[in-house]
Amino acid sequence: MSAQIEIRSFEPMDVENVVTLLNRNLTADPMTTELFQRKALLDQNYDPRGSLVATVDGEIVGYALGMVRRFPLEDAAPDFERSWITLFAVDAEFRRRGIGTRLAEGLEGYFKERGCNVTMISGYAPNYFMPGIDPVTYPDALEFFKKIGFNEVYRPLSMDADLLKLTTPEWVLAKERGLLDAGVAFDAYKPELILPLLDFMKVEFPGDWQRFLRDAMTRITTGEYHPDNLWIAHVDGKVLGFAMHDNNCRFGPFGVAAKERGRGLGVVLLLRILYSMKAKGLHNAWFLWTDEAAARVYDVGGFKESRRFAYMKKVL
Repeated sequence: MSAQIEIRSFEPMDVENVVTLLNRNLTADPMTTELFQRKALLDQNYDPRGSLVATVDGEIVGYALGMVRRFPLEDAAPDFERSWITLFAVDAEFRRRGIGTRLAEGLEGYFKERGCNVTMISGYAPNYFMPGIDPVTYPDALEFFKKIGFNEVYRPLSMDADLLKLTTPEWVLAKERGLLDAGVAFDAYKPELILPLLDFMKVEFPGDWQRFLRDAMTRITTGEYHPDNLWIAHVDGKVLGFAMHDNNCRFGPFGVAAKERGRGLGVVLLLRILYSMKAKGLHNAWFLWTDEAAARVYDVGGFKESRRFAYMKKVL
């Protein structure tokens, strides 16, 4: 008697089994039930039609999560025609039996039903798990998605820094002195910069980073974060750039106004945050996603490439 394969929507009692499945397969990206709850089930765009479980004789052997936006990102251009695959796993012993293909087809059917014309892995805000497929750790996944019509767009990279080796180059000190002489101030969070920072974000970085900044400032007011978790560059209250970190070694977001780039604001803000992290006893800093051009700025802080990802896209 052949095994019975079923593709169905995620059900509330599946949480532990799905998380266990993800940990069996996404070995470089540990999952907790809390993380799954926060980034999947509690995402405002979550829809059971895009949360698919594969079972063989009732046992969960595969899972796929697809997202389509129901609510626009703050001040960002509408992108309701786009969709994202943010989690995908099939147990090794059940691969090459059509299960992955059926999960992918199930997601694509949901995406088309919602009016999407393109899908991506992954790049989804606010709750992506990885910025693509790690081709070193998950080569089979890369080949699978290529076979079903996905094309590689580019390869973003993750970076890590050893804060114990942090130093400030003399040229950065010279840049900082020049900026200070020109009237630029570098301040840790203070209440009078809340509204100017939010105005800056609407213009320079519309979208999900506004949520990160608002959350960080809220956490400062409750005492969960220290004011120097967020540094702001400004001239007489007009914000030119910012950098922040959380309390768990994660650096960013970090950005400078387009017209102000090339003056050294970025490297000064970068080092201000890294020294704030080091002063709190943190030994490392990391972030998930940047490109080759931006990576050169992070060299100043001692960041080194730790992983690459294949950002993939398919026209539906």
